[in-house]
Amino acid sequence: MNSPKKAAISIGKMISSPVEHVLVQTMTSTATLDTLATLAQIIRAEKAGAQLIRISARNVQEATHLAIIKKELHKQGCFIPLIADIHFNPKAAEVAAKIVEKVRINPGNYVDRNTGKTHWTKAENDLELQRIKARLAPLVEICKTHNTAIRVGVNYGSLS
Repeated sequence: MNSPKKAAISIGKMISSPVEHVLVQTMTSTATLDTLATLAQIIRAEKAGAQLIRISARNVQEATHLAIIKKELHKQGCFIPLIADIHFNPKAAEVAAKIVEKVRINPGNYVDRNTGKTHWTKAENDLELQRIKARLAPLVEICKTHNTAIRVGVNYGSLS
């Protein structure tokens, strides 16, 4: 039995493949708007062997600030690919996707919240799929234009 082929993914100049190239990723624990602390942590992480850095971008302001962080890293000769970890705000993902090499989104941010509802008609389901497509399409187009990878991060919080 042949196993399915796994595609390699480009993240900036790095190539990640589940078979050949597993990349070391870490996430900053600093406040994204604290430029100096974030820069210092990223540089330490890269020196320790990290190949990808994920930075929280909870809102459009933090997503926009990623450009400053990236510019300052480049000034210091650090070209590690950056990943924006997006929280609750699809617009922040659209901003970040123009700046960083990869965005991590939560699928729950692209659906309507139907608290308590457990059954949908086919028409309701089809309408929700159309809404998701309309909400996600701008991000996909930006990512295509800027060659930005997307990771869909799913956990229990994403689905509740």
